[in-house]
Amino acid sequence: MVSYFTLDATGEAINFQKEISNMMHGCGDNPNPNVSTVILVESIVLQQLRSILQEALNNSTLRGAKSISNIDIIYLMRNNGLKLKRLHDYQIKLDQIEKNSMAPISMATASSLPVLEDDKEVVKKKRTHIDVIRDLDEVDEVSQIKFDVIDYLRKVRASKLSEAMSFEKYEAYHKARCSSFRSGYGVGKGFVKLEKWVNPNKELKIMVQAMEVLCFLAYETVAEIVDAVFLIRQDSKKKSGDPFSKFEGGHFCNPLSLNNAVYIKSGYEGVPAISVAEVREVLRRYFTPKCGMNGLFHRNMNNDLPVRYIAI
Repeated sequence: MVSYFTLDATGEAINFQKEISNMMHGCGDNPNPNVSTVILVESIVLQQLRSILQEALNNSTLRGAKSISNIDIIYLMRNNGLKLKRLHDYQIKLDQIEKNSMAPISMATASSLPVLEDDKEVVKKKRTHIDVIRDLDEVDEVSQIKFDVIDYLRKVRASKLSEAMSFEKYEAYHKARCSSFRSGYGVGKGFVKLEKWVNPNKELKIMVQAMEVLCFLAYETVAEIVDAVFLIRQDSKKKSGDPFSKFEGGHFCNPLSLNNAVYIKSGYEGVPAISVAEVREVLRRYFTPKCGMNGLFHRNMNNDLPVRYIAI
């Protein structure tokens, strides 16, 4: 398979194959993911992000704004309360990291800040993702979600896979779980590479807050694909007449079967690498709408169907 990459304005090749490879490993894939699969997942993520940006651009145009803000992207997530909750918690963790990494303001910098007549600093408070979510959450649905089932199932799967790992393997696995599309922290940092990837010609003006949401959705796209592959592997293990056949072995490590944990091998490290065929099956199941007379054939599909996003 030909390597999939983007050229920025200077002609430099930009890709996230190494990061995506680590993310897939952190989500439960083999420590050495299939190269062709990584390239395919990268192309899927890039196509999804650019489609999201295009729709967000339409939203910003309707608002009369000159740039894409976080509200334009979060608005696309308005019908998925659980993903809004995950973004809400992501913002809290992000704020804590930035608070811990922020250096004290020097006296020279502090003295240069503009002040009001009452000697109070004039600081324009940015509209955070939490503020946008609260505005969109008119029925207070997001605040009622007290349990993040997606995060819990992924953590349990990671716990099962890492129970019998050596220190060296666990260290590599931990680093893989820390991988993301962000290369740094701090105001305006960490999104240079991602912006060059999704907006190589700088045709769009994207605010930092919007890049934070885009970074979150990019990671969720990779994780959702890996999660769906494990569900497909569970389906393939089913045997006629044996209701427990889908829980045999541990190579699929399906989180939904953890209620029957006796059927999962703890510390199973030999996870078969996710194949291109499995990813394509994920896409087929995800993008096949249930429309027409029986929802089975492409000829019954409506050509005006809205674009679907894996992470939303």
